[in-house]
Amino acid sequence: MIDRQITNILQSYKKQQIFKIEDFLLSEIDEDNLQETIDFVVSDDVSKKSNFSDELYDGYEYEGVFLEGNQYLLSSSEGKVMIIDMLSEAHGVNIKDTRVQFDEENFIKLITNKKEILNWIKNYKIDK
Repeated sequence: MIDRQITNILQSYKKQQIFKIEDFLLSEIDEDNLQETIDFVVSDDVSKKSNFSDELYDGYEYEGVFLEGNQYLLSSSEGKVMIIDMLSEAHGVNIKDTRVQFDEENFIKLITNKKEILNWIKNYKIDK
């Protein structure tokens, strides 16, 4: 059942976005920060600012409340989650190739099933 859900979610993205999802999962999500990432995504902005203050992005390039990772920024608002590859953007890559937006529920499903997602990406032919 989860495989069909994963397929449905991932097939809605273009090839470049799927590669960003894969890179995000590999570089930013592990067992140590999975629950923290979920907590951030489902929190309101006030809670994010108080509970994650030491991990929030504090630069001037992006407006909003972002959790800062190694390479990616993560934001969530009104049931939507966005990941931004800030390193690629800093090197001039177009934002259509550096940002991926998710429904909150789908994002949580993707990060909690990291192994299955990475397998899907590895094994399925991506034509888009």
